[in-house]
Amino acid sequence: MPDLDALLARIGLPSAPPATLEGLRAIHRAYLSAIPYDDLAVQLGEAGRLDVDALAARLLAPGGRGGYCFELNGVLAWLLERVGFAVERHESVVGPRDPEAPVNHLALVVRVDGEPWLVDAGLGEGPAEIIPLAPGTYLSPLSWTVARDPGGGWWLTPHRWSSLPGVWVDEPVVGLEAFQPHHHRLATSPESKFVRTLVVQRAYPDRIVTLRSRTLRTDGPGVSEQRVLEDRADLEAVLDGVFGIDPAALGPQRLERLWARIVAQHRAWQAEQAAAADAVPVR
Repeated sequence: MPDLDALLARIGLPSAPPATLEGLRAIHRAYLSAIPYDDLAVQLGEAGRLDVDALAARLLAPGGRGGYCFELNGVLAWLLERVGFAVERHESVVGPRDPEAPVNHLALVVRVDGEPWLVDAGLGEGPAEIIPLAPGTYLSPLSWTVARDPGGGWWLTPHRWSSLPGVWVDEPVVGLEAFQPHHHRLATSPESKFVRTLVVQRAYPDRIVTLRSRTLRTDGPGVSEQRVLEDRADLEAVLDGVFGIDPAALGPQRLERLWARIVAQHRAWQAEQAAAADAVPVR
């Protein structure tokens, strides 16, 4: 079983807050602020099963690494339950509205005084705060709109600075084991976007910072910055200074493999862009 006190210390909380709405906000804010969203384990071929003990051990190990949706929300759900919250795990799909799309996300819902709240640390792009699972538009300036999906469940539409088309949350409550086959597919399939592309992200109330293969972007109201990493030293500096991931903990062999992968990913992306440009008819 993970060490609750160590996890609280990892996210900067000296003790467990009460199982209230403010306590829920405090844990979510601290978790998002301290732990980056990343698919490093997938990129390095090191993703294991959805085992909370193993995932928490990674978060607690020196180096500051995080994980992607199933991993981050899997540990967050355990932490919230240990503090005293009742947590619901829901199958979810990130992408366009498609009833046939396979599950690719774990959404968490916590009820406080009977009211459901979406608590998500696994999207990479926010929400930066918990939001009610009730129709309406929440947060500013990076707002999220919640609506009932006509086919059942809920549909979340993010702000215009997000790269996500939307998030569908199914209604039935399931256990963590329900996500194991989806995790295996996304962590191992050559067609998985997590296998094909390095992604490291941090969501803030006013901006999103993303490293996607070699491209570092910052997007939000009044800011749109982008640059391509120059070399491995640049990668190490960005992992450390922007995302709080210690390159020394990764080690030179992993870093060399990671740099080689993202150079190849960037070249493949450039080739796709060039092919798309060539395919546009001239008028």
